[in-house]
Amino acid sequence: MSMSEPVFLVSDIGGTNARFALARPKGDAIDIEAPVVFQTADYRILEMALDAYLEAKGRPHLDAVAVCAAGPVLGEADAARIHMTNCPWDVSVKALAAATGVRHPLLVNDFAALALAVPQLKPTELHAIGGGTADPRAPIGILGAGTGLGVAALVPDGRGRYIDVPGEGGHVDLAPTDQREFAVLAHLMERHGRVSVERVLSGPGLVSLYMTLAALDGVAIDGHPTGADISDWAEAKSSPIAVEAVSMFCGWLGAVAGNLALTLGAKGGIFIGGGIVPGWIEKRCGLFDEALFRCRFEAKGRFESYLAAIPVHAIMRGDTALLGLAHAAKESLTTA
Repeated sequence: MSMSEPVFLVSDIGGTNARFALARPKGDAIDIEAPVVFQTADYRILEMALDAYLEAKGRPHLDAVAVCAAGPVLGEADAARIHMTNCPWDVSVKALAAATGVRHPLLVNDFAALALAVPQLKPTELHAIGGGTADPRAPIGILGAGTGLGVAALVPDGRGRYIDVPGEGGHVDLAPTDQREFAVLAHLMERHGRVSVERVLSGPGLVSLYMTLAALDGVAIDGHPTGADISDWAEAKSSPIAVEAVSMFCGWLGAVAGNLALTLGAKGGIFIGGGIVPGWIEKRCGLFDEALFRCRFEAKGRFESYLAAIPVHAIMRGDTALLGLAHAAKESLTTA
């Protein structure tokens, strides 16, 4: 560790974008620079993108490195690596150490990084979606849709802190609850066999919903619409199928979030990250149907009142995963 002000490199690597930033502790807070965003498709391997970023920053001395990526962490300590689910990059502690000069970089799942930041978030960085008051002694659930569907949890350690629990809950089985959803699931099963929740609750999943609904209704689709196209058409109400796809997305996400809350006993709250839902909320365009989400979140039969008490918040801070990584980097210095 240098004698001057510590400098951390933090990086959030998703299936589409890789974000790099420098962070510096300021008392109890941490100052994080505006991240530089690279397209993962523009670089064959992580090391090339990392080298380009550090070169642009003048090769600063780094006291700690904390990186998260989409996918489970395989192996431990210096042998840890993430084979990314939605990107060909292979992210390893060994490669990070060689590229940065830091002996023991931290590597965590992307939603574990998001989870680590949740206790640090301010009320102004959250958007409430109903429910009661969080129980600080209870687990917290985190999920979010972007290129994929990420899921993680925080469990209180009994001493006022939390233990992050990464998972791969985006790949659990998709469960329909009405005839229209049954029809969508049946159509997707014909194409893919097994269908996970990520198959519909993600950017590509929104496209799958749109294309499936069009096929079920016998509507021909021109070209290859993107998730952004479908969101725009739903916002403009220029396509009934797009409107239904977005509505179904909101409802199914509510159902999945409710399942997560039941599984964890998440009376500490459910937090929604990812790029899609916070983006819809930020636009204030009505795309995210909060009432439908909340209805499906609570629609669990005898446990409806149990879920009605659980608060849900959307995470509106854009660099939340980097915040979690920065706190993990700071913690690594104090425990080294």
